Amino acid sequence: MKTLPNLGATFVLMSALLQAQTAAPAMHTWTSTDGRKIEAAFVAMEGEGVKIRMANGSTFTVPLNRLSAEDQTFAKNQGAAGAGTTAGAAERGAPAASKTWPRSVALEEKPVVTVVKEDAEAKEFVYRSPHYEFQCDSKLGTNVVREFGRMFEATWLINNVLPMDFQPKPEPLRNYFLARLFTEKSDYMSEGGMEGSAGVYSRGKKALMVPLSSLGVKMVGNRVSLEQGSDQSNATLIHEITHQMMNYWLNKLPTWYVEGSADYVSLLEYNSNGRFSLIGLNRRLQGYTKRKYSPAAGGEGYGMIDLEELMTIEGDRWAAALADGGPATANYGSACLLTYFFYHIDGKGDAANLIAYLRQVQDAKTKEEKEAAVKAHLLRERSYAQLSEEVKKGLRKEGVDVTFFPPGKNGPVSGAK
Repeated sequence: MKTLPNLGATFVLMSALLQAQTAAPAMHTWTSTDGRKIEAAFVAMEGEGVKIRMANGSTFTVPLNRLSAEDQTFAKNQGAAGAGTTAGAAERGAPAASKTWPRSVALEEKPVVTVVKEDAEAKEFVYRSPHYEFQCDSKLGTNVVREFGRMFEATWLINNVLPMDFQPKPEPLRNYFLARLFTEKSDYMSEGGMEGSAGVYSRGKKALMVPLSSLGVKMVGNRVSLEQGSDQSNATLIHEITHQMMNYWLNKLPTWYVEGSADYVSLLEYNSNGRFSLIGLNRRLQGYTKRKYSPAAGGEGYGMIDLEELMTIEGDRWAAALADGGPATANYGSACLLTYFFYHIDGKGDAANLIAYLRQVQDAKTKEEKEAAVKAHLLRERSYAQLSEEVKKGLRKEGVDVTFFPPGKNGPVSGAK
């Protein structure tokens, strides 16, 4: 448990950190015994201390005897109330979504990792970071989990902070997001992993499944060796973690945006210390299109899926494209480019139209209601042809030239006009 040796200085530091972001809804004014005040959310009781979370996502454990008598009572009452509910740490004290696009999003410190279970005979090893539970068939230890856990926690943080306000929370009946880690690639594959993949999120199993090799973890006998994961593995995992963060939204959103929004987060610059940078986004986009290169007909620029086909594609047609010879690369790249357009180019370049779409589709019950949200906020009186021209012009200014494929890249377009 991390305690604060100098609470007065820490209160000053925490107060300064509050300048960076708007407080989350569950904030409380805490008063120290020397009269200093800060705003932070209650997370949990930890022994003789109370864990609190700042608006920027950083957490601290404050000794109870350093708090006012009123706040000691408040903390104990909060802890008692939370003990009888299924609300886990990931649902309390999350930072609020930013009103503008941040330049960077970073963890303030390495995540605290605790050992839940280490049973060598049963090959069951369970570790927890603030928002994740890691289940593995090999003993890893807290230091190893802390190192790769930063990626999971940083991806949780950025999906909270980005302006879309996704409000990530674990799947129903879970207190933490679950990651199942496999020592052997064959075990990963038997549980539904895909050949060549660094990880996969299974909504049905309510878990992210990852082979240890993707995390830079190697087992040499009973010894753990940890190396920096590859950029490609990191990008794939960030994509899949984002799917898990958006589990509540997956049946509400069109396939192109489900995949495009996850690829958008994965194209951001990620530092192994737990920092995402949004500086120089156009350069990152240019690098992304080179990696996802899909030659256009005639060889001019990136080949992007016909916009109506892309925006109306069903999940089964998307999945079929993953087969050998299918247009999977063009689909993913097109979805990410279109997401980038709605985030940073469309309208005033502040994602306001996309955010309005999310707020409406969040309550949509029928296919017709979802289509109405697209027309109202994404198309906005534009035909698909007109929108395609705006996408081309907007991406060109970002240094990416695109040419749209004719309709039918993914098979016949149902209901095409």
